Amino acid sequence: MSRLIFDKNDRCPLVYVDDHEWTTSRFKDEFLLCLTKNGYYQQAKNTIYNIPLTEQNPKSINESGPFIINFRDLSCRVQTEFLEYCKVYGSGNVQLLLKEVVIRLFENLDYNYAHMSVMKKLRVQVMN
Repeated sequence: MSRLIFDKNDRCPLVYVDDHEWTTSRFKDEFLLCLTKNGYYQQAKNTIYNIPLTEQNPKSINESGPFIINFRDLSCRVQTEFLEYCKVYGSGNVQLLLKEVVIRLFENLDYNYAHMSVMKKLRVQVMN
């Protein structure tokens, strides 16, 4: 069983005593948990239906803007794992991972719509 040591704000674990490496699946789960704890469902509600499903107007694809995640909203461990993932896998794979996490938020709002073609047009950006 893991023991967590929390920072002074009791917000995020700083150290896992039995600090095992995370699988990509665990990382995605923990990332999603950080997003749900920090109220990203509201941004998902505001974004999901603004992403066009068709490419009738190429300019409309970028009108919705990216789904923005604040780096500081992630737990300390997820921040560390995210930076390591960026170093190891590069920006293309990082964007795919971010899309997969955000699509899981969208699935909880409207599963069918999230899987039509939103993934292709979704852009996710992590801000400092």
